[in-house]
Amino acid sequence: MVKRALSPDEVKKRLIRLRNLEQLHGKQKLRNQQLWDENQLLKQRVLLLEQTVSGQQKIIEDLKLQVEELRTMVFGKKKKKDIADDSNNLPPMARTQRSADSYRRPLPKDEEVTETKKHLLANLCSCGTTLTNKRTSVFYEEDIPIPAKKIVTRYIIETGYCPDCQKQQSAVPLPASKVILGPNVQKYVCYLNIFCRLSFSQIQSFLSDTYGLAISQGEIVKILNRESLRLRPFYERLKQQIQAEPVVHLDETGWRLFLDQTGSYAWIMSGAQSRESVFLIGESRGKGNVDKLLGENFQGVVVSDDYGAYRNLEKHQLCWAHLLRKFHDLAQSEELAVNQRQYCQATYAKLCCIYESLIANRDPKIYQELSRSLSVLTVSKATEPKKLLRFKTTLIKNIPKYLTCLSDPRIPLTNNQAERGLRHLVLKRKISLGSLNKKTAETLAVLLSVIMSLRQRYQSNFFNEYLGV
Repeated sequence: MVKRALSPDEVKKRLIRLRNLEQLHGKQKLRNQQLWDENQLLKQRVLLLEQTVSGQQKIIEDLKLQVEELRTMVFGKKKKKDIADDSNNLPPMARTQRSADSYRRPLPKDEEVTETKKHLLANLCSCGTTLTNKRTSVFYEEDIPIPAKKIVTRYIIETGYCPDCQKQQSAVPLPASKVILGPNVQKYVCYLNIFCRLSFSQIQSFLSDTYGLAISQGEIVKILNRESLRLRPFYERLKQQIQAEPVVHLDETGWRLFLDQTGSYAWIMSGAQSRESVFLIGESRGKGNVDKLLGENFQGVVVSDDYGAYRNLEKHQLCWAHLLRKFHDLAQSEELAVNQRQYCQATYAKLCCIYESLIANRDPKIYQELSRSLSVLTVSKATEPKKLLRFKTTLIKNIPKYLTCLSDPRIPLTNNQAERGLRHLVLKRKISLGSLNKKTAETLAVLLSVIMSLRQRYQSNFFNEYLGV
């Protein structure tokens, strides 16, 4: 078969086409390189944006948790109706069985009876029949006199002048005014202001309505100041007694001073054995208040939360209730994704198991086991919330302080005693909003410490003991 030769025109056309293809190939090759470079840049850009978005998501998640926490502080927790909170893995508190007598008022003692009334029954019934099997029943009625009559004592004091001494003499020292208030009134005013948390105007109304006793707010202020000075030695002795105990509780809360901005906190030191407390009010939130409360020679163990002022204490037991509450609140947060919430709930459940083991066995031999369990619990994952990571980071630093309780069975696991001691002051803060200045805050601290400690020490016989102080 004879091959057909290409004509010059066809050769020319093919050469032109080949030249065009070569030119297009070079341009396309350059274009492909540019697209490849651009693609690499875009991939890097996407990776950077993904990292940025991931970081922003974590920041948003953290901010949402903070907003939720602030919302809870301002408005409180919202309890869903008809939905039981079964997320708390802590064992329920044992219910105390009450006897039938606990629902009845105790019988008064014979020396407490001030009047006896007899109601006798006639021998004959209204129908004329003689009554048989007559017997006597006794019941008591407790009441108080309203209004109570105040005691007014007139003093007649003889005075004279000594020409030699050139001084006026009197049988007993004369007061500055014609009418003064007795010691019972002064102590009762302190009781109403401190223990009953009444304001000055409420104290005025109460004394006027109950005893017909008029008192000014200026007199109330002077009474509180005088009682504070009188009870100051008792306050110092009380502080020394608590410092000598093997275990004490420390805590702090806010307390505003209206005319003095140097201090806006109140501190409490409560003895674990005596359950008595001393207060510092109108102070800063610095570590110096811890040293002021504990003194220089304190050798015991301090139970507190993980606030930084307690960080350098030698013998320190951190509060488990605060730790469990942090993990529990995070596990119940509605701002977390479902998988994150489940992970937080599982972590909280493990922490509760460790806490139950600690309650069941306070043997020092299990220290290494519990320490290992807490260390495993603090292992973090990349996907867990940032807030949980902070909790774990703090926990792993303070594991020895959470297990100090193994060294002595007298060391409580929680700081609830100090918080209960502060509750009275917190309720008073809601009424009075704070103190006027540093002096009134110190007066409140002395009176609150002494009166609340006497109340704790003597319970039902408090008034007799306080009047005798």
